[in-house]
Amino acid sequence: MIPRWQQVQERRGTEVSTEALFPRIEVRPPYFALSGLRLAGLELRATASAESPPYDEQGPMPAAELGRHAAIVGLSAAALQQRDDDRRYYLARSAECRYAANTAPYGTPVRFTGRVVELDKRTARASVEAVAAGGPLASFDLRYTVLTSSAFERLFKVRARPTPQGRSPYGSLLTTAWQGDADAAEQFIDALPAEACVGHFDGYPALPVAVLMGQLSYLAGRLHGDPFRVVRGEVEASDLVWAGEKASFRVKRDGRAGDETVGGAYRYRCEATAGDRVVAGMTLWLSSVGAARLS
Repeated sequence: MIPRWQQVQERRGTEVSTEALFPRIEVRPPYFALSGLRLAGLELRATASAESPPYDEQGPMPAAELGRHAAIVGLSAAALQQRDDDRRYYLARSAECRYAANTAPYGTPVRFTGRVVELDKRTARASVEAVAAGGPLASFDLRYTVLTSSAFERLFKVRARPTPQGRSPYGSLLTTAWQGDADAAEQFIDALPAEACVGHFDGYPALPVAVLMGQLSYLAGRLHGDPFRVVRGEVEASDLVWAGEKASFRVKRDGRAGDETVGGAYRYRCEATAGDRVVAGMTLWLSSVGAARLS
C-alpha cells in the first residue's frame, strides 16, 4: 500500500524550476508569465493571472491570453519530455480551443494542466485544460513544429536582431485604432517594434501567435458590439510577423453558426498578414453576455 504522504506528494507533483526549464525552451519573461510549475506524472501544472485588457470580453482572462499561457504550458511539457537539455523552438502551428462559461471575475488566477499527446523530432501535440475558481474555463488541442536551435538559426538568420529589454508589452494591444463597417474591420501596424516581442525568440524578435490572435479577437469584439465571451476558436499559423514588418489584421462577420456545439454563437473569420504574406487565420465564435444581440 502506498503511504498517504507519498500519495499526497504524487498528487501535488514535483516543483519545476525555471532554471531547469529555460535552457530547453525559447520563451522568457515577460512573455513567459507562469508560476507554481509542478510536474505530476505526465501532467505539467501552472498558474497565471490576466495581463491583457478584457475590453468587452467577459471572464477571468481573455481567450487569446488563455491561449498564450496554454501554449507555453504545452511546449514546456514537451520540452521536459525530451531526453536531453538542448534548447528547441516550439512554433505554434494550430490550435482547437473550447471555452466554458465561467462567472469568475477578471483577474481570478487560472490553473493550467498540460499533457503531451504526441512528440517526435519535428512535431509536438499537447492537450491543456484551464480552470478558474474551481470551475472549467477552457480546453486546448495544440500542435507545434519543433526545431533545434541550429535549425531555427539557419532558417531565420536574416531575422536576427537585438531584442530590447524593458517592461512587459503584453498588458496592452499593439493598437486599438481600427477602420471598417458593420461587417468588416481592419487594423494596420506600419512596422512591428522589436519591443513588442520581448521574451519571444530573443535575438529573433517575432510577434507571438497569441498576441496576434488577441488583436484579431479585439476586432471581432468591436464588430460584435455587445459584451461577449468566446465560445470556440480554431487557429492556423503558417508563418510569423517579424520585427520591422508591416502587419495587418482583418475580421469579417460570417453570420450566426447553426452548429449546436457553439449554441448559435456568431462566427467571425479572421486573418493576419505580414507584408504580402498571410501568416495566420482564425475562426472565432462569440456569444453575447448580458445584452440582447440584434440580428
